[in-house]
Amino acid sequence: MKNKSLPSRILRFFSWVLIFILIFAIVGVAYQTISTNSDKANFPPPGNLVDVGGYKLHIYCIGEGSPTVILDSAADMMSSDWAWIQPEIAKHTQVCSYDRAGMGWSDPSPKSRDAKQVVLELHSLLTNAGISGPYVLVGHSVSGLYVRLYASQYPDEVVGLVLVDPGHPDMDQEIPELQAQNANDASLVKTMQTLSYFGLPRLLGVGKNNANGLPAQQAAEVNAFVSRPQHWATLSALIESTSVTYDEVRGTGALGDMPLVVISANTAWFTKGDPADKARTILNTLHDEIAQLSTNNLHVIVDGATHGSLVLNQDDAHQVVIAIEAVLSAIETGQPLTK
Repeated sequence: MKNKSLPSRILRFFSWVLIFILIFAIVGVAYQTISTNSDKANFPPPGNLVDVGGYKLHIYCIGEGSPTVILDSAADMMSSDWAWIQPEIAKHTQVCSYDRAGMGWSDPSPKSRDAKQVVLELHSLLTNAGISGPYVLVGHSVSGLYVRLYASQYPDEVVGLVLVDPGHPDMDQEIPELQAQNANDASLVKTMQTLSYFGLPRLLGVGKNNANGLPAQQAAEVNAFVSRPQHWATLSALIESTSVTYDEVRGTGALGDMPLVVISANTAWFTKGDPADKARTILNTLHDEIAQLSTNNLHVIVDGATHGSLVLNQDDAHQVVIAIEAVLSAIETGQPLTK
């Protein structure tokens, strides 16, 4: 009799497992839905939502003056991540941070996430928002690629560039380990997208880790938006467009004597906070190559800084403020950048 009851006991066990999974899924979806609705009420956009062709992008501007400084975030970051930098630049001129489509307060885009599409959307955003040039473009990480392409496509609008630990179109070729990391990142992002429907990234505080170092308000905003499926879906689409973006940026030319500051971190690329490794050394050499695109350039290496701390850590972010101020001064005085 005991042997005959074994299959039924196994069946009951798996039935309870399935019931538990179903309950967990229902509770998770409810938790994520309620929390997302709460986020919308608790974190209204500080700036304006501007139509760029059937969907709206968020842009937040403070300060007065010209040229206008435009802050473009890293792949997995948003406008709130410029909290240490934007108010300081507003003391000198108008400065705007914005959220690319699908990030932060911006609507998702039905279009691809390659650099040309991102640049087109930014141009439409600035035009439709009535924010006229000239611009100083500041790009962190992948946005270093975007702002280079913007300067190439709209040269009459851009008078200066600051590239914060920027991407380089040849970095995957020069640093083979990045190819494996990119594949792992793509897989992880898709997993996080799935889990976010059930509230797990929110429950685990993934966004809090992403915002470590920011003021409390902006850290809470980042945590809220990193917890949404839309964030991970957009990041996945961006990763899928990486090779296209690299090809598009390779087609850009030199920058003449435009003021250009390239800022590099000086810690390991693969292990946060460790001393500079071979990958970091290669990347910073590529950064020096980017700096040579202008005859009026500076390449600043910030000791002890990581890729993220250049915006998230107040002290490291101050080096970005100094770089932007240097570009603004060079534009105002007509004098070349000096160390």
